[in-house]
Amino acid sequence: MFDLTSGNGMIQAMDRGLTLASRRQTLIASNLANLDTPGYRTRDFSFEGAMKAALSGQSSPSSLQVTHTKHLQGSTSASLPPTTDALRPSSERNDGNDVSLDRENMLLSRTQGNYQMASTFMQVELRKLYSLIREAVAH
Repeated sequence: MFDLTSGNGMIQAMDRGLTLASRRQTLIASNLANLDTPGYRTRDFSFEGAMKAALSGQSSPSSLQVTHTKHLQGSTSASLPPTTDALRPSSERNDGNDVSLDRENMLLSRTQGNYQMASTFMQVELRKLYSLIREAVAH
């Protein structure tokens, strides 16, 4: 069977965008869930940097290597871009936790916007393909 979406650069790019936004939302949710956990350190990555790397064809970080038969297998699809120190919050509470509710809510809103934009662009491209298929079938 012929895959109509694999040759479409826009669909591939938006697929990467949806995946990265989803992964970032998971990290933000984890940060928010650990808001009151002593010593918890915020985890994050640059969505823009990861998207640029994905679009330029750079590979994602290498997967974990299994060195013992009882180790769990790592998933390459779940690998995330590395966290940068520049993305770390600048303040830390007395308990060592550096999660900022305001920062996480702002990042969540921005990430939801990125997800929505990628979804909208993908829908437009899929509608174009659907229209072409309908037109070809009609003739």
